[in-house]
Amino acid sequence: MDTPETLELLAVDLGRAGLSARRVTLRRADEFGLAVDPDGTVAAPRLRAGRPVDVEALTDLVAPLAEAGPVDACVWSVADLTATLDAPALLARAAALSGTERTVVVDGSVATLVGAVAEVGPGVVLDMGVGVVALATDFDQTWRRLDGWGSLLGDRGSAAWVGRQGLAAGLLHRDGVPGGSAALLDAGRRSFGDERGWATLAAEHGPGLLADFAPVVGDVASRDDVARDICRLAGEHLADTLCAGAAALPGAPLSATGGLLLVEAVKVAFASALGKRHVFLVPALGSPLDGATILARHLATGHDLTHRPGALHVWGAASLPAAPTGGERASDDVTEDAEAVEGVEIVEGVEVVARP
Repeated sequence: MDTPETLELLAVDLGRAGLSARRVTLRRADEFGLAVDPDGTVAAPRLRAGRPVDVEALTDLVAPLAEAGPVDACVWSVADLTATLDAPALLARAAALSGTERTVVVDGSVATLVGAVAEVGPGVVLDMGVGVVALATDFDQTWRRLDGWGSLLGDRGSAAWVGRQGLAAGLLHRDGVPGGSAALLDAGRRSFGDERGWATLAAEHGPGLLADFAPVVGDVASRDDVARDICRLAGEHLADTLCAGAAALPGAPLSATGGLLLVEAVKVAFASALGKRHVFLVPALGSPLDGATILARHLATGHDLTHRPGALHVWGAASLPAAPTGGERASDDVTEDAEAVEGVEIVEGVEVVARP
């Protein structure tokens, strides 16, 4: 079979920040290299909890990109927030829309890993945001997912964890109990009002509200020992999770990504904790959408992906909802904060042509 002059890719990422999509043209003259204009995608508004995802409505949002012409490979990345989404239904709908058998739906952690290391291959990634999840995989026999248990039972060191610890320390001071922080109590009042309403607000808004307080804890850490200890312990928890993933895949590149790295006190604590463990990271090179695009190129250039229920759903594979085995669990397990989400209102995307 003759090699085509161009390959058309469709990549979609559905995550905590919303939905973004891109269509990319790869050219044989460039050896099908991928060079995406960073200004080539525009994210849709953030997803909100409310009702289960309407798969048909969701795929209709990216229909204009699919209808621009034949697609050689299509990859959807779906974050854990949308764990109630019917992955087989999305896979079938995406394949029908794109018109290609090279259609895959992956958990967001898979796309995060591929985007971070910029290739489809062995690696370990720690995604640190509202929650925390790590993935260690060689895309063959090893599929190890760590944490992601939700803010009640896990997400150790996450933004929600830091925020909750900070508010709890403020309440300890309010009650006159050792270990409290006047600075965090004052900061909590400025952020959320009277402390008697904090529990209600947290119950109504979930881990996202707690996570919003993490940067405040980080700021207070510069002048408050309790806040500093919270950030230090967060760094230790994050390092422990990443190192547990590294133990499952010795020698694989390690990376970390996520909005929590913007909290300087946590970032420094995390780096210090890794240093004590003699662990070194490779820089995260791209986003989950970049990862979805790289996965699509992988498929379009004749490579295969192994079907892995809960982590990587390949079009045409049987028994999509099969249970995980051994000590593993599917990447789309429902966690405490994996709420049903309301359909995205709009999505904007543009055609992006790869450049040499």
